Amino acid sequence: MSGQLAGQLAVITGATSGIGFAVAQRFIAEGADVIITGTDRERGEAARAALGARAEVLLADSATIADLDRLAAAVAASGRPVDVLVANAGRDIPATAVLETAVSEFDHVSDLNFRGTFFAVQRLAPLMSDGGRIVLVSSIAGHNGGPGHAVYNATKAAVRSLARTLTSELRGRGIRANAVSPGPTATDGFAQFTGGSAAVERAVADMVPVGRIGRPDEVAAAVLFLASAESSFIAGAELVVDGGMSQV
Repeated sequence: MSGQLAGQLAVITGATSGIGFAVAQRFIAEGADVIITGTDRERGEAARAALGARAEVLLADSATIADLDRLAAAVAASGRPVDVLVANAGRDIPATAVLETAVSEFDHVSDLNFRGTFFAVQRLAPLMSDGGRIVLVSSIAGHNGGPGHAVYNATKAAVRSLARTLTSELRGRGIRANAVSPGPTATDGFAQFTGGSAAVERAVADMVPVGRIGRPDEVAAAVLFLASAESSFIAGAELVVDGGMSQV
C-alpha cells in the first residue's frame, strides 16, 4: 500500500457529503482507512457504497455527547490508534440578525460547530497516536462580520482559536493541530446559502479573485497537506482555501 497516509487510521466527522466526503475520498486514495460520521442514514449508506471497504460509516451527531461517546467507543473497539482526526461537522441557519436570533437557533449552530468540535477532540484525542494530526475545519466567516450569520461566524472563530490551544496542550505528545478555513465551496450548505440562485452564486464568485466558487476536492487537498508529513513543521496555523477572497 502506498500514499501519504498509507496504513493510517483517520476519523472524519460530518463526512457523508460535501467537504468531509471529499476528504474521506482523498484520504482513502492516499492509503488510509477512515471512520466517518453523518446524521442521515440514506447519505450514510450512499457514502459507504461509494467509499468502499476501507471506510466505516457511523450514524452520529457531533452535537450530541452520547453520539460522540459512541464514536469514541467504536474507535477504541477497532483496536487501532487514530492517526488523523478531522473535525468537519458544522451547520448554519438562514440569515438571522443578532437581535432576532432565538436561543434555540443559537444552540442549533453552536452546539455542533463549536461544542461538538470541542468534545469530539476531547473524546478522541486520548485515542490518538503520539505524533498524530488534528485538522479543524473553520471558515473565512470566522474573520468577517457578515450580517445575518453572527453565530456561525463566531463559532468558526472559536474553532480556529481551539487549534492554537490544542497545539499548546498536546505538544508533549507531538500531536499537531491546525485549522483549514474554506471560502465559498460548492456544497449543499453553499446551495442553501444562495437559495439555489445562479445570480447569487455569480455575485459571490465575482468577489473571489480566481473568479469562481471552490470545489470540495480543493479543500480536501489542503486538509491532506495538514494531515500528512508534508506539513511536519506547521502547527497551530490556519490554511485559508478561498481563492484569495479574504486575502486581497
